[in-house]
Amino acid sequence: MKQNPFPYSHWFKILGALVIIAGIFSFFQQHYKKGVYDFNELAVGISWGFVFIFFSKEKTDDEMMRSLKFKALSIAVIVSFSLTHLYNYLFLNWRLERGKDIILSISAYQFLALTLIIATGYFYYLRHQATSIGKE
Repeated sequence: MKQNPFPYSHWFKILGALVIIAGIFSFFQQHYKKGVYDFNELAVGISWGFVFIFFSKEKTDDEMMRSLKFKALSIAVIVSFSLTHLYNYLFLNWRLERGKDIILSISAYQFLALTLIIATGYFYYLRHQATSIGKE
C-alpha cells in the first residue's frame, strides 16, 4: 500500500483556519496591550494555520490532487523567494553601507507564511481549473 505524503485528515483544514484566526487575534491583542505591531507573531500563526490547510488530504485525494499540490508548492517557493529577495533588497537594505550597517531580512516565518499562502491559493486555482475542464 502506498503511503500518502499528506499526513493530516481533511478535517485539519478547520484547525488551520482556527489557528490563523487565533494568530490574527493575538496580533491585534498585542498591539492593543503594548502598542507594537509584531509581524513575526502574526507570521507564526499564519504559517502554522496554512501548514495544516495545505498539507491536509483533500476529500477526493488522488494522484492528480497530489500533483497539483506539488506543482503549486514548487511555483510558490520560487515566487516567494524572488519576492522576499526583492523586498529585502529594495525596501530593507536599499541604503546599506557595507561595513557600517546591519543587513536586514524578513524572518523565516514570514517567508514560510508567504510561501504557503501562495501555494494554497495557487493550488485551489489549479484545482478549480482542472475540475471546470472536467465538467465541460
